[in-house]
Amino acid sequence: MEDRKAGYEIVIAGRSVKWPRNEIKYEEVKEEWDKLSPDRTIQGNPAIHYTRANGEKGILLQGESVKVEDGFSVQVDPAHLS
Repeated sequence: MEDRKAGYEIVIAGRSVKWPRNEIKYEEVKEEWDKLSPDRTIQGNPAIHYTRANGEKGILLQGESVKVEDGFSVQVDPAHLS
């Protein structure tokens, strides 16, 4: 899958985001989450859970990246939010 000019519709911090590439890094998820939800920022470096549009689930860890597609979403355990 290649990057698309229109981007990918993904969900971060419960909000729809147009992501320009077909891959997202752990650090980019944290940065985008904190920007979208400044009152509930991610504390530390917790595992970030993701769900693909087909329902497949996975875990993104610090230093890793994952392929995205339309409908991709990420969740963080509320215990790791300020």
